[in-house]
Amino acid sequence: MTANAYTVLVVDDSSVNRSYLHYILDEDGYRVLEAKSGEECLEVTAAEKPLLILLDVVMGGIDGFETLRRLKNIPANAGIPVIMLTSMEDQGSKLKAFELGAVDYIVKSSNPAEVKARVRVHIRLSIANGELIRSRAESVSKISAAQKALLAKPVDVPGASFSAYYRSLHEAGGDFYDVVNVAEDVYFYLIADVAGHDIGTSYITPAVKVLLKQFATPAYPVEETVSYMNGVLAQTVCQDTYLTAYALRINRRSKKAVYLSAGHPPALFIPASGECRFLECKNPLVGMIEGAVYKSESMDISTGDRFVLFTDGLVEVGDPPSPWVSGIKELIPAAEKLRKLPLQEFPSALVKELGAEGSGADDDVAVLVVEV
Repeated sequence: MTANAYTVLVVDDSSVNRSYLHYILDEDGYRVLEAKSGEECLEVTAAEKPLLILLDVVMGGIDGFETLRRLKNIPANAGIPVIMLTSMEDQGSKLKAFELGAVDYIVKSSNPAEVKARVRVHIRLSIANGELIRSRAESVSKISAAQKALLAKPVDVPGASFSAYYRSLHEAGGDFYDVVNVAEDVYFYLIADVAGHDIGTSYITPAVKVLLKQFATPAYPVEETVSYMNGVLAQTVCQDTYLTAYALRINRRSKKAVYLSAGHPPALFIPASGECRFLECKNPLVGMIEGAVYKSESMDISTGDRFVLFTDGLVEVGDPPSPWVSGIKELIPAAEKLRKLPLQEFPSALVKELGAEGSGADDDVAVLVVEV
């Protein structure tokens, strides 16, 4: 932290009081700024972002309490510690200051040593909190980057013929997808949604990838792949949560598709010719109950057919968001409108068409589009 970063803002409508505090703090080497009113305090704070504010309670214009309330209502200023200054020592004023977010309360008759000591303590705490937040943000950023790195990309699985869209609501999301090469011209596609949006949900992604590598093979039918995955997750990382999932295995040699939904929204099937339809196949959630039994469905497919696997954030849009069971009705007309788009453009265009992008969305969104 540079020397200039040790900035303290003194707010008082008395020039004598400001000069006195300026002198005291200047002795310790702080960069001291002054404001003579609550309104000026807000302006200086916005421009300078001081490390600490000493704020007088009784001032002309808006008083210290109102100034403090406005400061704390601005997200960029909410973390700046504020010490209230007053000639009053009544308990009611102290309690009001703390309720509004002040970190300390100094009576103006306090000696210079006490003022310096209190300022020192809160400067140190402010720096420590800032470093903690930066460290936390860096850790979360690494987790987020690691999670996104685990998501399959078309270049990673040549021949799988897919395109995807992914956006997490928070730094690390609960939605994810994966694509596994099972055998020559045979691919396993999975999209899942872990209950919750905290960072802990991101740790399930690598666990699922490992399990798919182990069980998405010719030796295991789709229902057994999901069953084994369920058994392991229920005993380990999913003990306090669960996930919904949709599995799809496509054999391009035999022109067969096998699909399974585990508490997840149904995939949308867009045939090369014909009407779009949903592929329902109800099964238990994954990771909730050991020994759950899963069943799959199979179908014939043709070159040019597409499958759209998605999480509920794609269709839970609006204000308030509609549940996916009703929001899903908008998916077929949107897909029909976009069906001639190239595969790589389709996921993003679908998200945009349904209004599930940007700040208006309030859930993770993952879309996996597969073409035969």
